[in-house]
Amino acid sequence: MNSFGTHQKIRIMKTRTLLFIWLFPLLAFSQFKSGEDVSISTPQNDDIYLAGEDISVDAKVKGDVVAAGSYITINDSIAQDLIVAGREIIIKGYVADDIRMTGGKLTIDAEVGDDVIVAGGELTITKDAIIRGNLITVGGKTRIKGLIIGMLKASAGELEMDGIVEGDAMIQGGEVEIDGKIYGTSEIVAEDLEIGENAQFHQDVMYWAEDGEIDFKNSLVNATAKLDEGLMGEHEEIPWKFFGIAAFGFWVFYILSAFLVILLLNYFFKPLFTEAVTYIQKDLLRSFGYGLIYLFGLPLLIAFFFMIIIGIPISLFLLSFYLFSMLFGHLVGALLLTYYLEKRNGQPWGYWKTSFIALGFAIVIRLLTFIPFLGFLIAFLVLAIAYGLLAYTIWQRRNKKNIKLAEE
Repeated sequence: MNSFGTHQKIRIMKTRTLLFIWLFPLLAFSQFKSGEDVSISTPQNDDIYLAGEDISVDAKVKGDVVAAGSYITINDSIAQDLIVAGREIIIKGYVADDIRMTGGKLTIDAEVGDDVIVAGGELTITKDAIIRGNLITVGGKTRIKGLIIGMLKASAGELEMDGIVEGDAMIQGGEVEIDGKIYGTSEIVAEDLEIGENAQFHQDVMYWAEDGEIDFKNSLVNATAKLDEGLMGEHEEIPWKFFGIAAFGFWVFYILSAFLVILLLNYFFKPLFTEAVTYIQKDLLRSFGYGLIYLFGLPLLIAFFFMIIIGIPISLFLLSFYLFSMLFGHLVGALLLTYYLEKRNGQPWGYWKTSFIALGFAIVIRLLTFIPFLGFLIAFLVLAIAYGLLAYTIWQRRNKKNIKLAEE
């Protein structure tokens, strides 16, 4: 009896450990919040993961912040990275490390301790903003009024730069106006290039514009500006005027398509997902093994059928199914995670609430997969556990059905 109890405890500990490894990078339960309105009003000592319609961080966070929503405001300091996606994002609090941001209307009005990478429809770096690393941005319209201590690399349909760049600047766009200071070397490619009265270039400038030679006025400080026709090829190779808008449009398309798939999965497979999460605590390790068999075994089966002429149609069907499952695996994982939290909550959330929360999880998972190496590990664990739970649930259903038939 004691031995049995000990084995049970060990099994539970292993299950919880593996569950912790999977979920910690995503939300670390005690530091996760979701809902229509999400507000952080007390200091946080660890990473936090937020998903909702209206998100506000009004207290200090000592770890990372990962957030996805419609309206997001960062009012207090973040000690590490900020990874955020939303329709409108305003950053007013100090961010000690990197910022990764994508969305519609984006504003940085604070000091950032390291690099900033942004893709969005409209970006504003206010006059009070300080970016101590590099700024890399792709957008429809970009305004830079603050201080960039590192390098500036910007692509935009419209770009206004009347701030200060202490490093090098590489700018490509449709309409570009420079009325600030650049202390490093500059490379500018634009359809329409305008140099303002307050512009200063402290090192040499290489440029190309559709109008040819540009009057740099009194902006060159012990520097020269040279028209380089070779840069025209870079301008023609990529339509920079629309690149930022296309990037934002692609993100919007991803969210909409992901939400549609979540709605369909939630509608047709809710009973399966609800049953699958019941095995998380007691059979997660076994389910994970089923997931490994699916991830590595199905490709071998597809290859086997390809080698048999009569099996080619089957292999093509299985290949399509496998690719689809890989593409939308994080959505399945997001739904399972949502139903697990619903089960822990003890009250049903309803179809639309679970769908919206699952979308928030899906966005967070997708953002995390952009992190080198860790992103691959997260994606692998999400796929293995998600499909392992579903496969194990289907197998258990089959066993129960066979037992029932045998008893009859």
